[in-house]
Amino acid sequence: MITAIFFIASLLALLGAVGVVLFRNPIASVLSLVLVMFALSVHFLLLSAQFLFAVQIIVYAGAVMVLFLFVIALLGPGRELATSRLPRQGWLAVVFAAGFAVLLVSLLGNLTYHQPASTNLDLFGTVEQVAIGLFTTYLYPFELTSLILLVAAVGAIYLSREHRS
Repeated sequence: MITAIFFIASLLALLGAVGVVLFRNPIASVLSLVLVMFALSVHFLLLSAQFLFAVQIIVYAGAVMVLFLFVIALLGPGRELATSRLPRQGWLAVVFAAGFAVLLVSLLGNLTYHQPASTNLDLFGTVEQVAIGLFTTYLYPFELTSLILLVAAVGAIYLSREHRS
């Protein structure tokens, strides 16, 4: 049963990713991205990472996608980005994608996984374990990230204001 759920979620993630790239309507692309985020959250749930499952749905599939939809709505549905293509752009994309695939296979081909001896998989991905790591080992990067996000939000608000003389 778990294997079937994994393959169904993987298929939905792949179909959503293809939809993000192929749909010409930006709202359809964002909704395809929401499908990908939900499929990824199912993968987290299958890995017993309930906290990451909840964060994936609440933050990414919820808040970030709503933000994308607001940006698209502000730009207006009739305002499309320029779609002029470079000569031989399709062939260059295929060459670069094939090169990336070869590089990825060559890097990951000899990779072996060794599970640490002291890993307790019953606690892996739980809220308690994430909180312990976040507020002990990664406290300073966590606080620095919050400051950077605050500065970015203030900067975005300042840049979006109308300047009146």
